[in-house]
Parts: sequence; structure tokens; C-alpha cells
Amino acid sequence: MPLFILDNLRSAFNVGSVFRTAEALYPAAVFLTGICCRPGNRKLSHTSRGTYATVPWRYFKQAEDAAIWAKKSGRMLVAVENSQDAVPLWEADYDLSSAFMFGNEADGLSPALAGMADISIYYPQSGIRKCINVSSIAAIIAAEIQRRKWLESNGMNT
Repeated sequence: MPLFILDNLRSAFNVGSVFRTAEALYPAAVFLTGICCRPGNRKLSHTSRGTYATVPWRYFKQAEDAAIWAKKSGRMLVAVENSQDAVPLWEADYDLSSAFMFGNEADGLSPALAGMADISIYYPQSGIRKCINVSSIAAIIAAEIQRRKWLESNGMNT
């Protein structure tokens, strides 16, 4: 099952939206780290539409501990970043059960967490600012995972 690791997201609305995306991808899990709000937060509850009750989730004080847990469970760590070495998400070679790491809305992934990644992926954008919302990119990645699952289940190459 894919795992979304949220590195210190400030917005309860973004966290809630990622829960909804994870639920749509079922099965998928969410790891919250640092300053991320947790279920029980009113804004998260409203935005998530209660999906936090069915999506497995866990809180880690340090994002690196979440990544270590994911790695020990056999998952590939995928940094979602606009970095120099990043590969377009549809060309990248990652497992469907990978741990996708999303950075803070202002600062991106912490350098320590980015350094732990097995691969970095990005969504090519044609806009000037190139700053897609974190919950939007989570949904785009979920769509790509679903597409690959469909191809795989129909005996086609991804």
C-alpha cells in the first residue's frame, strides 16, 4: 500500500485533503510529522470529510523517523521535489507501495529527509511560479499510482 509522509505541513486543509486522496487510493496510509495537525483538529476533520477514520495514519515527531520506519518496512523512499536530479513522475521507476515524501508548503522537504530518498520525482509544470499545492500534487501522484495499478492488473507494462 502506498504511504504519504507529510513533512511538517502547516495547513490543516492540506493535511485533510491528503487524507481524502489517500482514501480514494485505497489502500493507502498517511504519516504525519512535526507540526502537522492530527485527527481531532476541526479544520482537518472538515476537509478530510471523516476519511481519517478509515485511512491508517501515524504521527512521528521527526520526519526522519517516519522515513526510517517506511524503509524498514521495505518501501522505497520517493521525494516529491523540484530538485535537479528529479525525474518526471510518469517516467520514474518506483514501486506502487512506495513512501512518497511531501514537504512543507514554504520550505519543501527538509534537507535531511530529502537526503534519505531513493529517488526524487516531480510534476513538470508550464506555469511561471512552478509551485503546485502539496495536496494537489498528492492527488496527481495518486492518479498515476491508480493508472499503474490498472495497467498492471490488465497485464500491460507500466
